[in-house]
Formats: sequence, structure tokens, C-alpha cells
Amino acid sequence: MTVSVIIPNYNHSAYLRKRIESVLQQTYKDFDLLILDDNSTDDSRKIIEEYVTKYPEIKTCFNETNSGNPFNQWNMGVDLSKGEYIWIAESDDFTKSDFLERTVAILKNYPDAGLVFTDSRIINEQKGTEYLASDRRAAFSNHKLEQLFNNGCDKRKSMNIFFENPIVNVSSVLFRKTTYLEAGGADTSMRFCGDWLIYFNIFLISEIRYIPEPLNVFRLHSDSSYKFHHRSNIFLKEKVKIFSFIIKNSRFSAVIAFLFLKKILKALILRVFFLLKINKILRIKIPYRPRFVYR
Repeated sequence: MTVSVIIPNYNHSAYLRKRIESVLQQTYKDFDLLILDDNSTDDSRKIIEEYVTKYPEIKTCFNETNSGNPFNQWNMGVDLSKGEYIWIAESDDFTKSDFLERTVAILKNYPDAGLVFTDSRIINEQKGTEYLASDRRAAFSNHKLEQLFNNGCDKRKSMNIFFENPIVNVSSVLFRKTTYLEAGGADTSMRFCGDWLIYFNIFLISEIRYIPEPLNVFRLHSDSSYKFHHRSNIFLKEKVKIFSFIIKNSRFSAVIAFLFLKKILKALILRVFFLLKINKILRIKIPYRPRFVYR
């Protein structure tokens, strides 16, 4: 098999069928499918077993206890995989039918690329809004991402883009398995930022390619825990760890120093806001940056 598709799932029975169908309906067919369930308490297992009955080639793994960490599931799936490329397809997202066809072609055409990712359409179910990840801000526009990842760059001068996570959702990524492993896999000591760190580690050792089309759909819903990031001391510590790692590997400059201080100050201010509940007192709506976490 060329591609191993890994669906890590926890209590996403409401979205699981659409996710599995979006994988099975891919126009590129040379893949195997592994579904990992992290001890769900909803109807996920029943749904998974229905699909296994219908498609016996689907492989499954059911945890007896919840791992409490998505990155354990990522690494376990990669260890069990047989494909040259890895797609970690989150169980509450879905994808256009040509996602694999387009991303596999990029990794085949660019052997130095360790991953390719696409733009994403973000559906915020609670707010009833939709928007593109590339529209989040100018720094992550299609033009900027293509300029950085597709047109060549001085990596040591370009690492400042990783002061925020440029890849909004792992479902939009196709990894080269050898590069994923060479980068050390996902850091299981992290609860929130393990995805961010492995993207940066892969950037250090290989090329990254970008497709400026929204081939992936990323859901934000009531079960998403991204909105609790700034309330967590763990999240703040993980961000500082990543910032420090970026500085260590960057060419030091006034810009890098400014960005480091700016990001640390912003994280601290948001943390204080939530601790003191100032945002509720003043009725301030804190903007949340959507990105992958364990949901």
C-alpha cells in the first residue's frame, strides 16, 4: 500500500460515519485504513464494527483505557502502518474526494518533501460560520504559505512563521512516513502542541509543500476543547517550550527576539484574563485560533 490512513477516534460517533465515508470515497485507491478508538463511551465502537462487517479490509484497534493524549494514538497508528505515506484523518473532520490523489502526487514529485498540507475550510458549528484557514490572517494567506513552502526560502530566516502553528489541522496533512519517524514522531509529553512541534521538526530536516486549495474540512463544535487552551497552564508551558526551540534553531535577530517576547506576553495576558475572568466581567470576546488538539 502507498498510503496508510489512520483515523484516531474518541467519542465522535456523530461525525464518524461522514469521516469514514470521505476516506472510502477517495479517488486514489491505493491505501489501507486503520481506525483507532481510544475507549469511547458513545456509539463509536458500534459504528466502527458496522463498517468492518461491510469492509473487512479495515483494521481496528480498541483501547481498553483512554490514553488521555492524542499523540500516543498518532504514534501507535504510524507504528502499525505499512504505507509509504501517512494520513492522520481526524474522526470529526472530512475531506474532498481528491485529497489523496492531489497530496500523493506532490510527495511523489518532490522526494525532498517530508509533508504536504492543504488549505482547510473551517466550519464553526457553534457560531454557524465558515471560513478558510488561509483567510485567518495575512501571515497565513495562500500567497505567504506558497512563498514560504513552495518557492524556496532561507529556513533559518523563515522560522518565525512557526511562532504560530501554520498548519491548522492534521487532517489536511500527508506525511512521508520515513520523515515522520526521523523527526522523532509526535512528542507524547505534550497534551496540546505535539502537532505543532512535529511540523517544526519536519521543517528542520526536510521540505514542506503546500496546496492552496481547501481539500480538507475542519470542524469546530461543542466537543472541541481548543477553546480551553488559554485556561491551561500546560498549554502555556508547551508554547514556551516551542518558542524556545524555535529560537535555538533560528538565526538570532531583533525580529526573532521581538516575536518571542510578543508571543509570550500575549499568552500570559490571555492566561490572566481567564484566571481572573476579566473577559466575562468586561464582556470581552477572546478570539480563538483554531488548530488541532484532542477533542
